[in-house]
Amino acid sequence: CGKSTLLRALARLLAPREGAVSLDGRALHTIPTRELAQQLGILPQSPVAPEGLTVIDLVNRGRSPHQTWWRQWTKADEQAVHDALAATGTTDLADRAVDELSGGQRQRAWIAMAVAQGTPVLLLDEPTTYLDLAHQIDVLDL
Repeated sequence: CGKSTLLRALARLLAPREGAVSLDGRALHTIPTRELAQQLGILPQSPVAPEGLTVIDLVNRGRSPHQTWWRQWTKADEQAVHDALAATGTTDLADRAVDELSGGQRQRAWIAMAVAQGTPVLLLDEPTTYLDLAHQIDVLDL
């Protein structure tokens, strides 16, 4: 199987034909979705944002696995988003619509969302696509 297929299996978008997919020795299909999203972040090759969604709203969505009806937005969430924007050089793009960005800016915004998720494991499919050399190096240093 290819890397994109593996990522789809890890995201539970594709069931394995044989064998099993595990994370830390646990079968992936037995891990509750929220718990899995707190442990494993996945960014597909060509994600699509809803029309008009701003970069800050996109990056905020990376914190969704940490929200519940009894635990709403916290200073830690705010800091995680701030740090992700800074790490990816997208702070100045925060108020811009994702669909109005260049390919490289859009890619960095999506990476910021994945970083804001704050998972111990982050899998990115072709993360340097659309990025100039300087930003490719920055992303690989994350």
